[in-house]
Amino acid sequence: MKNYKKIISVVLGLLLVLNIAGCTNNEKEEPTAKKEDFDTFIEKMPNLVLSDDDMNLEFTFQDPSNYGFEEQLLTLPYSNEKSYKKSKKENEKILKELRSYDYDKLTDDQKLTYDILEDYLQRTSYQYEYYDLDNSYLGSFVSFQAQLPLLLSEYTFERQNDLDSYFNMLETSEETFLKYAEIEKKRQEKNSGLAKNILEKTIEQCQNYTSSTDDYLIERINQRIDNVDFLNDAEKNEAKQKNQELVSVNLKNAYKSLEEQLKQVTPTNQDNKGLYSSPKGKEYYEAMLQGRVGTDMNIKEVKNYLEEKKNKLLQEAITLITENPELAQVSGFSEIVYSDFTSTAQTLDYLKTAITEDYPKIDNLNYEIITVPDAWKDNFSPAAYLQGKIDAPIDTPELIYINGEYSQSLFDTIEHEGYPGHMYQHTYFKQQKNIPTIRYLIDYNGYSEGWATYVEWNGYKYAPIEDKTVLEYKSLNDRLTSVFVCLMDIGIHYDGWDYDDYKEYWNQNFGEVSEDSMLEQYNLFLETPTNYLQYYLSGFLFQDLYDKAEDKLKDKFSAVKFHDVILSTGPAPFKILEKQVDKYIEKDSK
Repeated sequence: MKNYKKIISVVLGLLLVLNIAGCTNNEKEEPTAKKEDFDTFIEKMPNLVLSDDDMNLEFTFQDPSNYGFEEQLLTLPYSNEKSYKKSKKENEKILKELRSYDYDKLTDDQKLTYDILEDYLQRTSYQYEYYDLDNSYLGSFVSFQAQLPLLLSEYTFERQNDLDSYFNMLETSEETFLKYAEIEKKRQEKNSGLAKNILEKTIEQCQNYTSSTDDYLIERINQRIDNVDFLNDAEKNEAKQKNQELVSVNLKNAYKSLEEQLKQVTPTNQDNKGLYSSPKGKEYYEAMLQGRVGTDMNIKEVKNYLEEKKNKLLQEAITLITENPELAQVSGFSEIVYSDFTSTAQTLDYLKTAITEDYPKIDNLNYEIITVPDAWKDNFSPAAYLQGKIDAPIDTPELIYINGEYSQSLFDTIEHEGYPGHMYQHTYFKQQKNIPTIRYLIDYNGYSEGWATYVEWNGYKYAPIEDKTVLEYKSLNDRLTSVFVCLMDIGIHYDGWDYDDYKEYWNQNFGEVSEDSMLEQYNLFLETPTNYLQYYLSGFLFQDLYDKAEDKLKDKFSAVKFHDVILSTGPAPFKILEKQVDKYIEKDSK
């Protein structure tokens, strides 16, 4: 299971967690192991998932040795076909051992862990079946190579090996990037590589980074070096000089070399078509959607679901406009006002109290707001939350990146990344008692991004203004737009749309916009297949669970209790989340 490709617990405004690999063996094993041994098996799973030199260790644990990991130099991630095949065998072995336990004799908590792990191991097995489509570290936006400066900037140094590992990654970055380029060349030979536009934008990302100085990365790491207690003053100065040289020379050379190699690649997808144009691309798309969202719906069922959702939302919009005729005059939301706040910090401080009417209370969190450095901003999301380490003290600052100056339009974005979105969601789960470590290591992106989207859509009610009608209208518009966006993603990657088909659909439903804007959005679709469904389809599925509980319990319904069920369960597929919600409904209906 060492092919763990989570590639860091970072949650950007538009994606990001590559999943743990899975298993294809669906045969049930005759249970033989005792339930008393189950906890021991679960406790050792992190060491089966992560290698001692895995970069993920830095972003997961403050002290990996407490979880059984030996001290080694951490390395940048890299997988080839051989490692995929090896991981597949290891995962099959893990699933077989999991199924050796008698499920009926497990406790309720053990059963929940069993159910989540079994589902995850099976659901994400598609990665092994589509190696050429799956194994890529490159892109312009949400790829590993584009995120790397951010990830390096958040390295912390608890011990000498941490600093040595950081330097090791910088020293080997060019070597590793060249391996990424070789993977891409082989993918192109099999018509599974980046489309022409995305390849060009990846090259552009390399150029954007190398054309400016990354003073932010140098200064942030040097500040941490100043604060370590395992170096004397002379050693600190030497380390800071080394950091500056490695960032300014080695890391820049890595991006320059990658740029040069990618310029030599002739993309086979010259017409910028979706996954459907690659061998088994449609099958990969459907499997990826089910794996990353955590749904059992196939593409046909998803499309029918979205069409039904579209009709329902259109009717809600008609009703809202009928009751508020002035909304018919609203032509856009660029000037919308949520509050009189003038900073991200003010907004967060307000939200942590305002949301308690619907969400369980949580200990006050320390957080740091970081403005995205100039060297990164062209290839960065509007905002990002960097997930904290699971064993870090509760007062460790949570990190939220904001790309650009504060504006009123960031109110719902801050909800998405902060309260009651990712920061709140992750920390609430981390504060639960007796959660096995492995449950923190796996992730259904549909759970994390679906939750943040769901709370963002409903977050207008917390705006400190009296008349929220326009905000409600915007939320409704956002949800309706999300349906069309999901259908476009499916059209481009599964139904066989080309750019002209996409333009026609766009113009029919949104009206004409500039060609540059339309192409920019199309490129996002190309680069991030299923990404929008991980946000929006999942957001709708969370809302469905809420509506179901509210409808069944009526005056006995508690939003706080409902949200506690979802948050306490943690990352899971929607069938398991629904099962947990059904238990809550049954218990509180008595």
